[in-house]
Amino acid sequence: MKCPELFEYDDFLMNDKWKVTIQPFNGSHIVFVDNIYERPKRVHNYLSQLPVVSLKPPGEKRLNGKDFIDGQTYADLRHDPCRVNLFKNLIKFYKIEQNDAFDENPIAMFNQFRLLQDHPGQPYFWTPHVDCRLNVLIYLNPDEQHTPGTSIYSAEPKGQEQLDKDTEHVIPWKDPSWFTERLCILNRFNCLVAFPGQWPHGQTIVDDRYKDKTRFTEVTFF
Repeated sequence: MKCPELFEYDDFLMNDKWKVTIQPFNGSHIVFVDNIYERPKRVHNYLSQLPVVSLKPPGEKRLNGKDFIDGQTYADLRHDPCRVNLFKNLIKFYKIEQNDAFDENPIAMFNQFRLLQDHPGQPYFWTPHVDCRLNVLIYLNPDEQHTPGTSIYSAEPKGQEQLDKDTEHVIPWKDPSWFTERLCILNRFNCLVAFPGQWPHGQTIVDDRYKDKTRFTEVTFF
């Protein structure tokens, strides 16, 4: 039996100095922060050794585990003062009021995604959806630099119907006539991006690259 690798708290510390870029868009802003983790490859190594637990409950019509693997894992990294400071500044910038300190520094969540079947071909979109008031993503694949990351959409009437339902694991590939892609945020290793979660959005899957490896994205919702 292979001995598991030991990771330390220091492997998950964030940098205390950031390069921040703020881009106006769609009546609000997208915030980019470069070089988030001090040891991002250690974070990636940690994620690469974990099993995948389904992001959503199983169901008869759900395709998770058949056409793709979509999971989520967690880590309690709230000990890091730089993480606390980063989230407080993002919440302040977007003028979001939280109920208590716990809500300002939640447990870290890491999404795990992998294709089991071939990409269906252009121009299908992977499940545009909406979340909370603010989404914060950190891209954690070392070999992804300026590749498709997350798309922002506007919804047509049929797309709006889909946004009101949970069809992510039943109809994962959405017809392009239902949505219009307005912007593609590029995937850059160890880069954070924040944007309003009410904007229809979804991970940008355009080919079979994630059949050969797992896509890792840290996600935080406020």
